Amino acid sequence: MRYLQPVNRSQFVLMNTLDDLVPTDHPVRIIDAIIEQIVAANPKQFENARQESDPGRPAFAPTTMLKLFIYGYLVNIRASRKLEAESKRNIELLWLLGTLSPDHWVIAQYRRCHGEQIKAVTQAFRQFLHAQGYIKGKRVAIDGTKMKANARREMLTVEKIDKRLQRLDEQLEEYLGNLAENDLRDDLAEELDSLDSSVSVDRHLVDKIIALQKQIEDLTAHKESIQQSGQTYLSPADPEAFLMKARDGKVPAYNIQSVVDEAHHMIADTEVLTDQDDHAALPVMVKSLQEELGVIPEAIAADKGFYTPDLIEQVETKTTAKCYIPVPEKNDDPSGVTFHYDASTDSYTCSAGRPLALHQRNKRKRNSLTNVYRGTQCAGCQLRSQCTTSRRGRTVHRYHNQDWRDKYRERMKENTSKGIIALRKCLVEHPFGTIALWGGKLPLLLRGAANVATEINLYATAYNLRRLFNCSIWHALREQLASNSWKLA
Repeated sequence: MRYLQPVNRSQFVLMNTLDDLVPTDHPVRIIDAIIEQIVAANPKQFENARQESDPGRPAFAPTTMLKLFIYGYLVNIRASRKLEAESKRNIELLWLLGTLSPDHWVIAQYRRCHGEQIKAVTQAFRQFLHAQGYIKGKRVAIDGTKMKANARREMLTVEKIDKRLQRLDEQLEEYLGNLAENDLRDDLAEELDSLDSSVSVDRHLVDKIIALQKQIEDLTAHKESIQQSGQTYLSPADPEAFLMKARDGKVPAYNIQSVVDEAHHMIADTEVLTDQDDHAALPVMVKSLQEELGVIPEAIAADKGFYTPDLIEQVETKTTAKCYIPVPEKNDDPSGVTFHYDASTDSYTCSAGRPLALHQRNKRKRNSLTNVYRGTQCAGCQLRSQCTTSRRGRTVHRYHNQDWRDKYRERMKENTSKGIIALRKCLVEHPFGTIALWGGKLPLLLRGAANVATEINLYATAYNLRRLFNCSIWHALREQLASNSWKLA
């Protein structure tokens, strides 16, 4: 049987340039053009602290490092050692970097220290997508996900720290007692090399003492951080990560918020929050989107976790956006008693015809201001046993923006609103699922909210690039890249 035969390895191969190895319609050419034009249009944002006159080997240009990271996250290669290995053997990276191969330490250090440059690329690329119509900003969906921090599940508390400090103090006293037998002073660690060789010293014991003192200092610092922050828990590996409920249980994590545009399902904005709940995220994301792209959406869809009526009203009052967030279902009064409000008398009347008069103004309930109305003729009412067990009578809370809340609730029952709410899942679930697939069990490599935001920017840029390659025509895309103004707004 005949088989295809490999080329003779000793045979000479004619290759004119490195450019011949990469097809003219390859995605790496788009990455190269985007990074080169962004950096050229915004030189001040990509200046490094190192000067040309500094001694030593010249530094790698920002364009080299940015191309490496965008390509790496696009093909799901994130670790610095793997990026270094790929830069030596991957033909696409050899072409993209011009055969340059940064060391893994340089790669990791750039990602950790130059997050503002990565953010600038992300912002400029999103502005390009908006200018060319890939992100329209008319209808968007907002959602959040809990992404596990690069830290162990174990969280420290003040009680745990106190117990550990007590054990460490006992061990330290024991070790110091053993060393006292050799008449050693407090400066033993510094004078150890100058001691006479006739003195018997347990060097291993000294190392243990130094390690214990370091642990005591670290634990004391963690205890002070917990007390100052007002939090109950603290992750020693990543103090900025908070305990959040995720799919794998309660873990140290960050709340990653994203805004996805309806036009081509691209990520229009992202934010990294340390608050577990999504209730306060709506105005934050609307403001961030306005700063990022200068747009206010016509319609904003989100799930029930974002339902905070005061904040929804704030967004709809201060902007032209309309929010479509489903109202959580609440159980009807089991007694069957209903209450009707009369604005002219500022009072309620129950279904039994008994009045409820204004009892208290500006009472706070669920972070909102309410007026409290209390029944004045509940005594002798035949429905009292079903309505309330209070000796004072039935009370009803009316929010200051109750009229707006009632209108919003009715608006969410319309078919148009239901359609936009149903659209939300089609927009925001796919990006999070794709990023989770790319990231695997450990989606975050960096620690600290600022560094996590850098990683999320890389994820979002890679995701938008993948969408761009799938929904654009090659020759038209090249014309758009060349004609676009890449100057950051």
